[in-house]
Amino acid sequence: MAVNTVLRDGSPLMQYCTIQAETAAVTLRLHGHWTVFALPEIERELADVRFKDIKRIVVDGKKLESFDTSAAWYLTALLAPLQRAGALAEMLHFKDGHLKIFNMISGLPQGTCERRRNRRTLLVPHLQRVFRHVVAGLGKHMVHVWKDTCRVISFFGAFLVNVMQRVFHPKRLRVQSIVFHINEIGIKAIPIIALMAFSIAFVMGYQGAFQLQKFDATVYTIDLVVLSILREMGVLITAIMVAGRSGSAFAAQLGTMKLNEEVDALRTMGASPFEVLVLPRLLAILIALPLLTVVADTMGLLGGYIFSSSYLGYSYVQFLARAQDAANMHQFYVGFSKAPVFAILIGIVGCMQGLQAHSSAEDVGNKTITAVVQSIFLVIVADALFSIIFTKLGI
Repeated sequence: MAVNTVLRDGSPLMQYCTIQAETAAVTLRLHGHWTVFALPEIERELADVRFKDIKRIVVDGKKLESFDTSAAWYLTALLAPLQRAGALAEMLHFKDGHLKIFNMISGLPQGTCERRRNRRTLLVPHLQRVFRHVVAGLGKHMVHVWKDTCRVISFFGAFLVNVMQRVFHPKRLRVQSIVFHINEIGIKAIPIIALMAFSIAFVMGYQGAFQLQKFDATVYTIDLVVLSILREMGVLITAIMVAGRSGSAFAAQLGTMKLNEEVDALRTMGASPFEVLVLPRLLAILIALPLLTVVADTMGLLGGYIFSSSYLGYSYVQFLARAQDAANMHQFYVGFSKAPVFAILIGIVGCMQGLQAHSSAEDVGNKTITAVVQSIFLVIVADALFSIIFTKLGI
């Protein structure tokens, strides 16, 4: 048995402990304050100490003045390799409080954690933490999605109930508010909707003709533009623009009202916030978005005609004849039928997010962004479902 340490003038360089070696046994006498503040110095003192062929180690805590969990953890880690090698460890002359701390720490699975760290690389625990964060984040996101879905269904049910009540009690319908929102959603949006539809139809025709001329089939450019505008692009462009323009306005307006306690004031006066604030907006967007779809379809066809006449050299009569061969009113109705669904989705999401705002103006901004993103996402998903259903039905 041997105990190796560093000596200076025959005395151990140790301030917090004294080592006494005997035959196959070692006594470690602790003294001073063994706390988290002294732990770096304690580790430095015992860093060069090596125990070999020890059958018994005695830890004497008679002169120990203070002892905390950090020191107990270090002492446990120091004794653990000796105990695994078969050495007997004894704790003598410890105060009851100090011994209780040591027993509590030594009962923790330190050896198992140490062996596990020794077997694994540093990358594996990091990947495990990342995986846990990803799974937890995904779970939280799915919970939010489920709650938002339930709120959308609840809003839609409340909308149907209020509409049926207005059918039997039309005098309670806020016509002036509905007209005001139709002007805000529809009339003021006509310029931007018309410009967007015209531009996209023109670009679509240009790109389509550039590809079709490789097959000497530029005449089908008119078919491409007309069918795309009437069935898909007209209503989709309109819905996305309305979601960005009016859906965000709904969320910001209702969020500000919620923040200023105007919604609570309506409840105090006995008025329903849904009837006063939400229902007029939903009815207005339900009327305005289909009308804007007609404007988008018209401007899209105009853009297709201008491109065909300027680039392909078709006259008005030739364009109209080709457009009638490619599409009819049935194609228009297919696209037009999507507009009310998109309108309800945009209106419900915008109003719902606005009424959920609370605590600060920053939250109003966050809810506005959420309303726009969710509205556009739901519009695109609904459009994809419409396309699948119409294809399966042969419409």
